[in-house]
Amino acid sequence: MGLHNSLSLYRDLYISLLHDIACGSDVSLVELSRDCDTIRNRVQLEGIQFLTVYLPSVGKAFDKALLSGFLPTIPGLKVRKGTNIPSFLGCILSKVFQNDGHLHDHPDTGAIKAFRQLVYFLYKLEMPVKESLARKAIESFKTTESDLSVLSVPLDGMTVMAQRFIAAIFCHFDETEIMPRHGPGGVADGEQVNEKHLFTRIYDDIERKYPFTEYFVWSLSQVCDEYHTYDGLESRVSGTAKVVLVPKDSRGPRIISCEPVEYQWIQQGLGRKVQDHVESSWLTKGHVNFTDQEVNRRLALAGSKSQTWVTLDMKEASDRVSTDLVRTMFGLTPRLVEALMATRSSATRLPDGTVITLKKFAPMGSCLCFPIESILFYVLAVTAVACTYNLPRREARKLVYVYGDDLIVHREVYPAVLQRLPAYGLMFNADKCCTSGFFRESCGCDAYGGVDVTPLRLKKMWDRRNTIDAGAVAAYVALSNAAYSRGYYRLSELAKELVEHKLGPLPYFTRESGVYGWIREKTPLYRQPSGVRTRFNKRLQRLEVFGYRSKSVTFVADSDNWSSVLRRMNSSSEGAQPGVYAVPRRSYLQRGWSEVR
Repeated sequence: MGLHNSLSLYRDLYISLLHDIACGSDVSLVELSRDCDTIRNRVQLEGIQFLTVYLPSVGKAFDKALLSGFLPTIPGLKVRKGTNIPSFLGCILSKVFQNDGHLHDHPDTGAIKAFRQLVYFLYKLEMPVKESLARKAIESFKTTESDLSVLSVPLDGMTVMAQRFIAAIFCHFDETEIMPRHGPGGVADGEQVNEKHLFTRIYDDIERKYPFTEYFVWSLSQVCDEYHTYDGLESRVSGTAKVVLVPKDSRGPRIISCEPVEYQWIQQGLGRKVQDHVESSWLTKGHVNFTDQEVNRRLALAGSKSQTWVTLDMKEASDRVSTDLVRTMFGLTPRLVEALMATRSSATRLPDGTVITLKKFAPMGSCLCFPIESILFYVLAVTAVACTYNLPRREARKLVYVYGDDLIVHREVYPAVLQRLPAYGLMFNADKCCTSGFFRESCGCDAYGGVDVTPLRLKKMWDRRNTIDAGAVAAYVALSNAAYSRGYYRLSELAKELVEHKLGPLPYFTRESGVYGWIREKTPLYRQPSGVRTRFNKRLQRLEVFGYRSKSVTFVADSDNWSSVLRRMNSSSEGAQPGVYAVPRRSYLQRGWSEVR
């Protein structure tokens, strides 16, 4: 099984998945054996990259073929004699494409889902950041900054219309009525979680809009108690963020911006205020979403059948929203512009220590990034449609839906969006824009012909050491349960064995529970696996099991100060115990009794 060898582990997980899918179709034993041999040989020669890099590239070629209607020759795969169908997984592909490579008139959606499951299973595996990919990501970050430095926002009729649209959305918005708070992420100057409310710097940019004695203290009582310390606070003109690289997937790391702690505090308050306002405004409600992805998912699913809606994906979305674009588009709301500029970091520090001035408005990691880019994409898309097709705004706005950088546009008007937005420095990812055929993808939903063909993906690497990684355990318990629900029983069992090899037998449940265990909807709850402790709680009149649940790692720090009051009264820290702090992204497993349900 390869419990102590990561390469053989992922190979075996993949082969188990292949067996499960083959059992659900008419793949012959000969073809199954040949495909398994291909996997073993290529993993041995190419390493895990065959599963995490090469197969996803095959998947992208497959998705393009669904849109274009023709499957081209895929480099690295031999084809069946006299056909254009690869020998590897050819039995599944032949149900989707004809021998000459053209799409069947009625392709088998089950085969589409099966093939995409196989090629994308390990695409999102969060592997350690390679130095070469890290350098590439930083160079791309710098290149985008250079592109923005020469960009000029057009001052034409469309821009004026967009400015008026934004002004109408935010006409009753009060940027001063915010509730500052902290997010869970790290900060640029390295303050620990218990130090985040001990503000030690005053930034001129923030001070002009959000005075320290109004937004960084709990009350005037705190000001009176600590006024003698304010002269000792460090004074800075503006903030410098910090770029960090975090594991993402086989394509390379994700770039995240760590904001200065004072900036994070105000950004969280202003960003949430913008989100709440946009989601409640009659001009944007239901069309610009920040918390509910289901709107886009439903439209993608419906569009894959009716072709009424197309899905568009922005390229380097957050990095291409320039400061000049935000200043221009929000030009008729000067107070909001002032607030946005006051709360953005004007520079960032790269991993090598280099500090660069930012041309982009806010990199990923800033709480202002997501809401501002979403509203800009929506307003510009609606305005592009209105200008191009001479439609009133009230009609054009019904034809666009936005969640972050995922856009859904009506089929008849999407060309206007693709043509006009690049003038503002915004680019589209051509490989992920689904404008033809019956394939659509948006907000994690992949659909073909009205059928959800989203693959199950494994994201977390298994910890081969004897120590217990609570995050990995949670991921593989979820993998086993999800695989079981889809009928991938071999894959489910292998993931189950990995977990129980470290933890011992886990209980059965019929639905999600706070305790780690296996979801078996048709298994009587009183029939628990051997080794699982059970009891009947007479006081609560229920059956209970002794199992594992995840707990955050906490520590105790001094709570006898005003910063602790500010933390407790802050809405994002409801229920926080005085002096007890949770360590971000650190958890452990704790055993206890829990209800069987």
